[in-house]
Amino acid sequence: MILKNLWGRKMRTLLTLFGIAVGVAAVVALSILAEGFSAGYDALGGGSGADLLVMQDDALDIAFSAVDQALGETLAGFSGVTAVTPMIYTFAATDDAPYFIVYGYEPDGFAIETFKLVEGEPLSRRASGRGGRPVLLGYMAARDLKKSVGDTFRIYESTYRVVGIYETGQPFQDGAAVVLLEDAQTITGRPRQVNAFLLKVRAGTDLDALQQRIEQRFRNVVATQSGDFAENQEMFAYVDAFTWSVSLVAILIGGVGVMNTMLMSVFERTREFGVLRAIGWRPGRVLRMVLGESVVLSLLGGLVGAGIGVGAVRAIANVPTVSAILPPTIAPELILQGLGVALTLGLIGGGLPAWRASRLLPVEAMRADSGTLHASRHVRWAALRSILRQPVRTLLTVIGIGIAMLSIVLMGAMGEGMMDAISGLTMSGGAHLVGSETDASVDLSKIDESAVRRIAALPGVRSAEGFLTGYTMLGDLPFFIVFGYQPRGLMIQDFKIVAGEPLQTGRQILLGRVAAQNLGREVGQTVRIFESSFRVVGIYETGIPLQDGAGIIALRDAQRLFGQSGKVSFMGVWLDDPQQAEDIIALIESRHPEVALSPASEFTENLTDMQMMEGMVWGISLMALVVGGLGMTNTMVMSVFERTREIGVLRALGWRKRRVLGMIVREAVMLSLLGGAVGITAGVALGYGLNLIPEVQGFLEMQYTPALILQAFGTTLALGLIGGIYPAWRAANLQPVEALRYE
Repeated sequence: MILKNLWGRKMRTLLTLFGIAVGVAAVVALSILAEGFSAGYDALGGGSGADLLVMQDDALDIAFSAVDQALGETLAGFSGVTAVTPMIYTFAATDDAPYFIVYGYEPDGFAIETFKLVEGEPLSRRASGRGGRPVLLGYMAARDLKKSVGDTFRIYESTYRVVGIYETGQPFQDGAAVVLLEDAQTITGRPRQVNAFLLKVRAGTDLDALQQRIEQRFRNVVATQSGDFAENQEMFAYVDAFTWSVSLVAILIGGVGVMNTMLMSVFERTREFGVLRAIGWRPGRVLRMVLGESVVLSLLGGLVGAGIGVGAVRAIANVPTVSAILPPTIAPELILQGLGVALTLGLIGGGLPAWRASRLLPVEAMRADSGTLHASRHVRWAALRSILRQPVRTLLTVIGIGIAMLSIVLMGAMGEGMMDAISGLTMSGGAHLVGSETDASVDLSKIDESAVRRIAALPGVRSAEGFLTGYTMLGDLPFFIVFGYQPRGLMIQDFKIVAGEPLQTGRQILLGRVAAQNLGREVGQTVRIFESSFRVVGIYETGIPLQDGAGIIALRDAQRLFGQSGKVSFMGVWLDDPQQAEDIIALIESRHPEVALSPASEFTENLTDMQMMEGMVWGISLMALVVGGLGMTNTMVMSVFERTREIGVLRALGWRKRRVLGMIVREAVMLSLLGGAVGITAGVALGYGLNLIPEVQGFLEMQYTPALILQAFGTTLALGLIGGIYPAWRAANLQPVEALRYE
């Protein structure tokens, strides 16, 4: 009976089912990617055969950890330690893959035994020579990049020769590359520095006691048991937050869609429920039937969505880099999690309609006119009067569209804020040109100071200067940026000191206004970063959240703290004649191909990171639009169904198809604009609320530009047009005689 009732309105059931499916697909796909990321970090620890990992304390992630390589000899002397091998883990740019995972190991260390050769020869220093430095490629990376033993392989501007293909059974490693430790140090720009040490321990050794001895001996490191490594990485908190934020949007819109559908089912079947109650059905039986329909509909949508989510993940399995963060197998728990979300949608979405149906009194239900509520005659606009006939349905549709638009506006404001923050970061001091390492991520860019000095000496260049960025956890702040500037340089002059004095020398720090507030620090107090203490000599304010939530130390101090001796992350170039910018960019990049330059006003939009973030924003927005659009179409289809006889009368009175079509489209647009206005208003209000949170103030500020608001309203208008086209076409093609006979 449940399936029969659902199939009675095929179009409504299918639209609701696919709306649920899109939301569940997003949940399943993101959960699979998050699981793959977690499995990869587990492989970094336990997959190597290590018992303990030792890395820099308070490092945001192992990729940002910097530990002196000489520490390995001391660790090897601890009682119970049988072997120590250093490791580097980083991302680098190569052909068709801007974020390619690269490992660095000693060729005779125990960890490299994890990489089982299936072709070629092992990694060794003897393999260096003609054709470039040696590199091992995982079989997935070799397949995706179409590389074989003997081929050349580019990492940034350096050429490597593929000497072997390996397989580990872990995509995080099989989609990556392994190079010699010293070559990896060159890639990261950290000579004599490693990300972590992997320790093998004698059987029976007390690991907890060994951890304590290591951390007591070296205050700047943290020792973690390999099985606990992944869950102790702060980066996973951000991954989980992102995954569940996107999933929540999909769940909310899907839940509203289910409730809308079931309420309409209850409204139009009011007389049927009255008959059932009159022949002896108890309220509990009616409730179970309606709730069962909601649950079955949601579970069907969940099954379809789980299939779509798994299919989407499989479809990107051959994309370089992306394949590396997929789990070896898709755990059944992830599919069950998606179905659990669908079940929750069914229970929540069907709860109110089921309760409402069970509370109907037989006599009143049998007299009801299908639950239709008519709008007030005082409403002037015909389109508005029509959509207010069913105020509950209208409200739920407005909420669904509103949530979709809220997410789009928030993501857009976040993107605008991030663009503004990065732009302010790189335009300090009024530099005409801004440069970073060619093809490098913002977080991992590095340029030799010697290159900056040579660029400063070129004709047409008035000055050139670099600065360094580093990341750490500080106090209660899980994310803190440290900038390293030349104390008397041009770039630091834009930082307005509001308390104290400017930076003069080493072991001093300037705190942004927001950072000082969040950390509870004043001028004269100290701040400890890793193992070093810095005296707060001043508080500055720039109006740019990414800077006001950070700290500034001398460039040499920053290079020492983050293991980047002689390196800067970005550089600014001042020109004698700004009109010669294009010619000077061409000159610099021809002499220094490792540096990519752009006019300061264009630098941010040319960054690969920003382009990927923009793609992510549009992906989430598209998901919200699809689910919201299906809900809109569903609502308008139901409106046409219940007004079939009315439309037949209008056609019999002489209304042409075009006039009927225009009426339905206007109603859809009106409904969509109402939802859009609610969503945009809520999105702006929520964004300004987030701007007041101290932790957010130190990272970015939601930016609402006129272009973003206009784009949001344009999207809302398009949603109404697209969602109303099919119902309008269906209404316009109703034959008067058949419509008048419709029950």
